[in-house]
Amino acid sequence: MEPWKEAEIAFEHTMAGSYDFHYYTSPVSKAHLHEFMTLVHRYALKDQVVLDVGGGTGPVAQELVEKGYKQVVTVDISLAMLQEAKKKAPAVTAIVCDGEHLPFKEESISTVVCSSVLHHMPAPEGVLQDIRRVLAPHGMLIAQEPGQDQCMSQPQFREASGLSMGFMHYLYRIEHFKPIPEPPIHEYHRAFTRDEVVRLFTSQFSVVHFRSRFAFSSLFTKLKNPVIASAVLAMDQLLARNEGAVFHVVCGKEGGHRNLLKNYFRVLDQLKAGPSQSVSPLFMVALLPLIALGRCYELYQRIRSKLGRVVY
Repeated sequence: MEPWKEAEIAFEHTMAGSYDFHYYTSPVSKAHLHEFMTLVHRYALKDQVVLDVGGGTGPVAQELVEKGYKQVVTVDISLAMLQEAKKKAPAVTAIVCDGEHLPFKEESISTVVCSSVLHHMPAPEGVLQDIRRVLAPHGMLIAQEPGQDQCMSQPQFREASGLSMGFMHYLYRIEHFKPIPEPPIHEYHRAFTRDEVVRLFTSQFSVVHFRSRFAFSSLFTKLKNPVIASAVLAMDQLLARNEGAVFHVVCGKEGGHRNLLKNYFRVLDQLKAGPSQSVSPLFMVALLPLIALGRCYELYQRIRSKLGRVVY
């Protein structure tokens, strides 16, 4: 086993019992997880297998089980982390393995979730390659990863960042917050730049959804007061056009409906630029309402699913 994997297992073994306390108990952390899970629910199919790669203590798997997903599988390199996951969600199938060697057949999984996993690895491309191998032809990968270019760290935000950091320390002092030391982790643990994330996912998949989130609230992930936390989370909307601390990515082997209109108009531009291409104008005109009809059909199916009728 590679040294970095041994270091990762040692870190997770030490942290397993307190991991949720560190990362999932504050109001801001819960809200961040809730937003990611909203994205997961938009794409995950309830009556088929959902694979949670690098699931850790099971926050994603637990939420899926509670929302009625019947076939939830979580894999992680750490037995200690998976034991914590089983405590919270006994119905989850837990398998010890690393993300580069998933024990599943090719094209056998319809939905894969990968939450804050790739930034632990020296070569995350290997994990995505194996996810692509097991992902069904029309399956979807839903992922989130931390970003290092958060707008508050940029020079143009220096004064605003100083005020925000001062406010953060002010609130933590009121709450008598004392950081709890964490054991050291291997040198490959880091956050991604936007360009790194884009290159990483587009090298293997067609990206359907890409968004940077939590530009402000990421400073307050240990805040206990739920009222102030709600106001802090609302501040994220004022910085929605700026780089946040977390990237949300949804992608598939074959693309997806959210890119169809964009691709339609891209093709139109190409046809205008290349008159030698003989595509019937009538065909292109008829294709647009057909795409819109497909989108309406998807919304209809989602409404039926919300009402409790399985449609997939």
